[in-house]
Amino acid sequence: MPSRTWEPPAPYDLARTLRVLRRGRGDPACRQEPDGTWWRCSRTPDGPVTLRISDGPDSVGGRLTGTAWGPGADLALDQLPTLLGADDEPDTFRPRHRVVAAAPRKRCGLRLSRTGLVMESLVPSVLEQRITTGSVHYAWRRLLNRYGEQPPGPAPEGMRIPPPSGASRGLRWTGGDYAFPPG
Repeated sequence: MPSRTWEPPAPYDLARTLRVLRRGRGDPACRQEPDGTWWRCSRTPDGPVTLRISDGPDSVGGRLTGTAWGPGADLALDQLPTLLGADDEPDTFRPRHRVVAAAPRKRCGLRLSRTGLVMESLVPSVLEQRITTGSVHYAWRRLLNRYGEQPPGPAPEGMRIPPPSGASRGLRWTGGDYAFPPG
């Protein structure tokens, strides 16, 4: 099981940074454990991956460790700093409104994450544009539980890899479940 560490250069909040990737508390692909450890299951171009990200006992500004399992492990670990917001440049942020200018002080340690996985972000985003938040979280869980696959490695029970992009083609939400159109 390969791993990689990354040390944020400034105050950093792991939960605030990764929370945007989670689709509700019951998201089968992204989970935060009570001890602050994050689990993320993804489908990379190299294959499925399970990624565990932990920040240890000193959570603010400390070293972060990513451990990965599966065919996509090397790619996920190569991209770990980007996922954790290393490419975000908060010093270049020039807000024009006082409320927006106050946001970075209120959200200290937040960095903008980037996955590089378009379909994994696109499908839930499209759902979010079409139905209410609670329904989106339910729909996302149903989609992954029905069409996703078992993640590699020691992922917590109930976690799933999102289905391949072609698998969602032709699916439609019927209000209570996903269905394939007839014929």
